Amino acid sequence: MYGITFEYHLISAELYRYIERHARTAKYIIPLRVLMDPGDRGVLKRFGTYFRPYKLRMIVSLAAAVVVALADTSIALIASLITDLFSGIAHSASSGVPLEIHFIREKFGFTLYNFTISQAGQVESMLWIIAAATMVIVILKGVFHFTKEYLMWGITHRIIMRLKQDLFGRIVHFPLSFFDREKSGDVVSRVTYDVTQVENSIRSAVILVKSIIYATIFVTAMFLMEWSLTLFALAVFPMSGILIKLFGDRVRRISRSVSLNVADYTAFLSEAIGGAKVIKAFGREKAREALFSSKVKDNYRFNMKIARLATLHSPVQDIFSSLGMAGVVVFCGYRILYGGMSFGNLAGFLVLLFNAYKPIKTLGEANVVLQRAIASGRRIFNLIDQPDEARIIGSGSKRLSEVRGRLEFRDVSFSYEEGTPVLRGVNLTIEAGETLALVGPSGGGKSTMVSLIPRFYPLGEGMITLDDIDIADFDLDYLRRQMAIVPQETVLFSGTVEENIRLGRPDASPAEIIEAARAANAHDFIEKFTNGYNTEVGERGVQLSGGQRQRIALARAILRDPKILLLDEATSALDSESERLIQEALDSFRRDRTTIIIAHRLSTVKSADRIAVIVEGVLVEIGPHQELYNKGGVYRKLCDQQFVG
Repeated sequence: MYGITFEYHLISAELYRYIERHARTAKYIIPLRVLMDPGDRGVLKRFGTYFRPYKLRMIVSLAAAVVVALADTSIALIASLITDLFSGIAHSASSGVPLEIHFIREKFGFTLYNFTISQAGQVESMLWIIAAATMVIVILKGVFHFTKEYLMWGITHRIIMRLKQDLFGRIVHFPLSFFDREKSGDVVSRVTYDVTQVENSIRSAVILVKSIIYATIFVTAMFLMEWSLTLFALAVFPMSGILIKLFGDRVRRISRSVSLNVADYTAFLSEAIGGAKVIKAFGREKAREALFSSKVKDNYRFNMKIARLATLHSPVQDIFSSLGMAGVVVFCGYRILYGGMSFGNLAGFLVLLFNAYKPIKTLGEANVVLQRAIASGRRIFNLIDQPDEARIIGSGSKRLSEVRGRLEFRDVSFSYEEGTPVLRGVNLTIEAGETLALVGPSGGGKSTMVSLIPRFYPLGEGMITLDDIDIADFDLDYLRRQMAIVPQETVLFSGTVEENIRLGRPDASPAEIIEAARAANAHDFIEKFTNGYNTEVGERGVQLSGGQRQRIALARAILRDPKILLLDEATSALDSESERLIQEALDSFRRDRTTIIIAHRLSTVKSADRIAVIVEGVLVEIGPHQELYNKGGVYRKLCDQQFVG
């Protein structure tokens, strides 16, 4: 009964309502809703949608579980026959009376068997029949056990695969604002730790279903064998339900704390690995080690609380089970003493009783894992339910037969946080094929302007147009395909040089990749690698120098062949030689392309057609280098303070 409570969402809501309606009329049954709050039921209902495509496999697996339980029931019947057989043989041998053993089993007017053995040859034949029947039952049980387990493992792994795919499929479509506010470690922990808890819970759900099947069949067989003993033995079942409820609630609360703690130290670990150079440079290894140790100790304490509950649950339930067992043994002793029960019936009943109590105990143990999964499931579905980029930013449907590349900012204002404006009423036009440099003090809004063009963030006020069409009207993927971005912090992915360049255009041929690398002044150093374009760059490109990474990033942008090129301080962290090589590549590539450059170096700025000066989110000056310099305004001051020298 209690197992059904936890499984109902995996079967049907109608079944749940039927069970609950009838359960309320039973005097000793706990109302099913007491065992689980509405939020938990909602989580399980979400998980239930992942089971639906595998209904047929589940039915076959559950049918196999029925056969396994029936096989165990048959073993109990055989145990009853063997006990009566040996008891009769022992009685005949000890008393000297002729051998005569009568086997009969009748219940509710039906006769299962009724025969008598009175000769040694019949005893031998029966022993061989019992041995053969036992072997057949064991073989059948093994075959169906394999079928049941293999199918359920397959379902489990398929569901976990889908869950991971759904999670990552959602994550990659989240807007940049999500990653700005969330810790990367928290996101990673949901895909790793929390999914692992769910995987464990699916196995527990399988155990719950099997426990229900086994308990139903064993208890039914017990009723058919000795109904009065069965009622006596089942008296402890309601207590098991109370234990399941008490332990489950406590485990669920602690599991939520564990999930948050895992996210915390995963984020800390990720930051420590990414900032290893800074940690070493400032000699903070010991401090970081101590801080991480405290976080791991917190995790240990939370897990030990769960361990105490999990390990305490089993012996406590064993105590109640033992009380029931002890009562049954005493009751059976009196029945045998006064001739109301045979040794065979006792042996068969005890085999069934042990088999019936095991699923009830397993039910409680599985519930501990299930409660941990409910806590993790809340975090997983909370992540899945986050609005994606299309919902926050929106996506139009406009596509052009040809993009010229004319951009215009019309009264654009923007804030990352309400009340803290980053851009204030910016009006700016960049003609098709023009190169515009954005300069100004750090934090003035230059990178924000570049980020708004591909619509990484929703626009606050005003409008940005491409070829006189609001960029919000364009299909988002189409809009971004017209652009290529080379950021200051070059991002390369684990894989080969070729794979990283190919990100610019996945369908590019090897010849096109080489041509793009030549245009980026990267081909020569790539050819010097032992494996050439098949050289592994390492995580985030750690195997390469800064200049090499930047030129590969530029080759990626060149391969994309965009109409609009966005360069966010692409050469600011490079040495003079690397900057010269990239600058040469850019000078050639940006012809006939609209290019926006954020730069702090005079050589880069001077080559632009026009320069826009942004101070505290406001466009204060715009024009060619010499014209602005001669004005003696903000740009002249910036040149004198930052650019020169």
